[in-house]
Amino acid sequence: EKLNRLYGSLSDELSESLDVDVRYVPVSNYAAAVSAFRSGSLDLVWFGGLTGVQARLQTPGARVLAQRDIDAKFTSVFIANGASGLRPITSADQLVQLKGRRLAFGSESSTSGRLMPQYFLGENGVTMGDLAGGGHGFSGSHDATIAVVQSGAYEVGALNEQVWRSNVDEGRVDPSKVAVIWRTPPYV
Repeated sequence: EKLNRLYGSLSDELSESLDVDVRYVPVSNYAAAVSAFRSGSLDLVWFGGLTGVQARLQTPGARVLAQRDIDAKFTSVFIANGASGLRPITSADQLVQLKGRRLAFGSESSTSGRLMPQYFLGENGVTMGDLAGGGHGFSGSHDATIAVVQSGAYEVGALNEQVWRSNVDEGRVDPSKVAVIWRTPPYV
């Protein structure tokens, strides 16, 4: 609903400024956005890092038109349920503390909710097979990652730091149940 309002307004602004019909079309997930762009159903898409690369590889002639300033130094956060006993991690080599834990990523195709957090885990000696149950889970979205960690269904989750901050600022996070334990280094 929020995206429909926001991007509906953006579509109206672009239509007026460019003197062409611009319509916001919501998609169900990252893969659907890449597929719709590849098939020509969508002409302009706001992709994340991973999906932007996928779209350009699959769509001849596709190119990047713009990037937000904040995307040059993006970060993800790892959050933990308070009952997990996990405490703030002060250096990346301490990520090994997550071995044997139940960990949730957001969407499989999310740069900030899976790809980069998984990269940093691997760079610091944690494979997906090291996690509880022999692997990780997917919550489906950044907001859902907060919910599954806050509920205790997962001990740890990784998500986009902007989404985390927004949820904290809007009172949707119970700080007595979940907190940030590590912030990734910045990435593009």
